[in-house]
Amino acid sequence: MKYLPWGLAALLGLALAASLLMPTMANTLGTVDMVRVVDESPRAQELNKMLNDRYNELIRQFNLESGEEEEEPDRAERERQAYAEYLAYRQELELTFQEEVDQAVREVARAKKLKTVLDHDVIRYGGLDLTREVIKHLQGSKG
Repeated sequence: MKYLPWGLAALLGLALAASLLMPTMANTLGTVDMVRVVDESPRAQELNKMLNDRYNELIRQFNLESGEEEEEPDRAERERQAYAEYLAYRQELELTFQEEVDQAVREVARAKKLKTVLDHDVIRYGGLDLTREVIKHLQGSKG
């Protein structure tokens, strides 16, 4: 019982130290809302248009190559090939966009002297929202 006041004093000291350090820690954490980056970024819209154009091109090509006397297995195989080509192109564009976003996040974080950037969805409170700056940075880094 005689050590209880010292224990409480130590806990109070830790709480005080943590409260003094929290503002410093909050300033080293950034967040990015990827949903907003995808929805609002002109670069994401540009890549999405490229994907849509490629899809329309594949549909036109598929329809031009189709003949009325074409066998069903041949048609199904050409559909699979066209879809595989579409998926490969989509994956390529997604990878390109992800690399551009990662680079933009790194550069914005470095400019703001942030040590860590997390997805906005995993942060309940705090952190500096970098989303607007990342979207702006992506406009200047067209692939």
